[in-house]
Amino acid sequence: MKHPAQLIRKPLTFAVGWLVLTGLVSGCKTTFRTVDERFMAQPAAHRHVQILPIWFEGAGNIDHSLSTNDLQILCRQTGKELARTIQRVLQSNGYKIVGPVQVLYGDEMSSQPAVETWRSLEVVRLDFCENLLGQYPALADSRLLTFQTNTTLGFFRYMAPWDHARLEHNPFHYQMTPALTNVLTRIGATNADAVLLVDTKVFFESEHKQAKRTVWNWTGGGLIAATEVGVNVAFFAVAVLAEASGPPPPLWLDPFWHSDNSLQHSFALVDVHTREVLWLNREDFKHQNSHDAGILADTVIATLADLPPISPISHR
Repeated sequence: MKHPAQLIRKPLTFAVGWLVLTGLVSGCKTTFRTVDERFMAQPAAHRHVQILPIWFEGAGNIDHSLSTNDLQILCRQTGKELARTIQRVLQSNGYKIVGPVQVLYGDEMSSQPAVETWRSLEVVRLDFCENLLGQYPALADSRLLTFQTNTTLGFFRYMAPWDHARLEHNPFHYQMTPALTNVLTRIGATNADAVLLVDTKVFFESEHKQAKRTVWNWTGGGLIAATEVGVNVAFFAVAVLAEASGPPPPLWLDPFWHSDNSLQHSFALVDVHTREVLWLNREDFKHQNSHDAGILADTVIATLADLPPISPISHR
């Protein structure tokens, strides 16, 4: 007859081993930022990039200082600068741009593409913005997208009953609509290894709104802020006199008006042959004036920060 310790040794060893494995899996969650591991292994295989016509949507505070025509002019100026900036950033990272870069401003088309091409572009845009990016709700801050894989390790982690984390879709298993191939054929992107999808939304603050904001911040906003500081000082003094164990929580409601200027970039790099997403990011920039070329360049650089660079071709 076996000793009781021997009877429970095997089940105990199995249980301990399972707990250790589960702990390792839950602690080693496969998380990555915007890049596909397969793409990271051979980024040079996608050196030649065709930039699909950029979708550019602009809005603003329409008033006596910013008319509809003024807004259209701002959109066209910013859109052209955006196209040049994206090309510069990609080239600085070792990518070769294939073909010209066009910008589509809302319902207007800068180069008036054929009707069938426009329809295919619209299908691609909806697939990109709604089907692909729609799975990842926009965050309140300007953090880059962070994805969690649904590979084996990730699957076991999410299966753990004490972990209520939501299983997110892996965007790098997503295949874009066949309309993308139709568009590339129509625009003659035969030498490209990858295609970059760009959707940018911009809001311009009018000069009138900026003037009102400045006046308020120096008058009403400043007065309320000074009052709140005085109230906090009084609360702190009372806490000191009462020998409280800790300082009171600060009382602060932001009384200042902030700029309405903002923009959002959504970028995706897609394999031309498989239509699979290689790289994806969306980032929001609050209170940023996109009409300023320097600020616009900074936002593009920040959004493309995780795009893996490609080493230049060596000529021997």
